Amino acid sequence: MKLRLSGINQEAGSDPLALTSAQRTTLEIECNTLTVSIERRIQRTVIRGGEGDDLLDEGAESAVYEAVAIVGTTVYKEVLDLFRGSSPMIQDPFGQGNLKVAFKSLSYDGKTLRMTLIEDIE
Repeated sequence: MKLRLSGINQEAGSDPLALTSAQRTTLEIECNTLTVSIERRIQRTVIRGGEGDDLLDEGAESAVYEAVAIVGTTVYKEVLDLFRGSSPMIQDPFGQGNLKVAFKSLSYDGKTLRMTLIEDIE
């Protein structure tokens, strides 16, 4: 499954105070696994001496995307530039359109790239 990731990259070693042209970069990464997890916030009140529980649905939390891909160092460096950059977005591979995301974590062992992205709901 492909993950389409875009953002304004921050090149390693570039001067953060220097004027740069903000150009959005897009990468397509072929993932071995790509999962999405969405949970709801539920407040549970146990009523002592009464009948059962009182549940309050507080709505859905942000979707969490976990991606694992086998990539070379060139692709890793491009993803790292987006990780250090700003305004990351993904095209939801499960059909929700373009989503603003935030990188939670990124790890690479020279072969396997693991990313955790969290949907940024405004």
